[in-house]
Amino acid sequence: MIVAYVRDGKDRGFGSVVSLPEIACRKTLLKTADGEQHLLLRDRRRVAQVRCVGQDIRVDPFALELVVDQFPDVESRQRYIRRFADLYRGRRLGGPKSGWTVEAMRHRDALAALDRRMEGYSYRKIAVFLYGEKAVGDDWTSPDQSMKNRVIRSVKRGARMMNGGYRALLA
Repeated sequence: MIVAYVRDGKDRGFGSVVSLPEIACRKTLLKTADGEQHLLLRDRRRVAQVRCVGQDIRVDPFALELVVDQFPDVESRQRYIRRFADLYRGRRLGGPKSGWTVEAMRHRDALAALDRRMEGYSYRKIAVFLYGEKAVGDDWTSPDQSMKNRVIRSVKRGARMMNGGYRALLA
């Protein structure tokens, strides 16, 4: 979750002016009993939550000034801000042409490879599952063994994720 200061969009100052009706993704405004406000933007796969401090977020338009807290450890905040910006802009996951990022494909391959390995599949059969028979036929016996090494690394990555490494994805 990220934090933002909210003020009337007609007032001059820092921040970006936001008009909720112009945002294409699903949006939810939450106000708790103690008055805390939250704005949630989401699509089918992602959600970004912003805790809003200051004026009422139901006033349209409003200015949003994002807060980068937990300095100097800002990497996780950068990911949240990027996700919020992508949802706000209506960007698809993985960029304009792809449904998967390289990192997401790596995670998917790692978990699928681990599942197959635990079912007793050979590395070659795992490669066929991940990349297809033709690609494996073309690349499996290459002198550099890049495909074989990639499958082995995927299985190892999957085991690390199974043994708790997935928690880093949640941060």
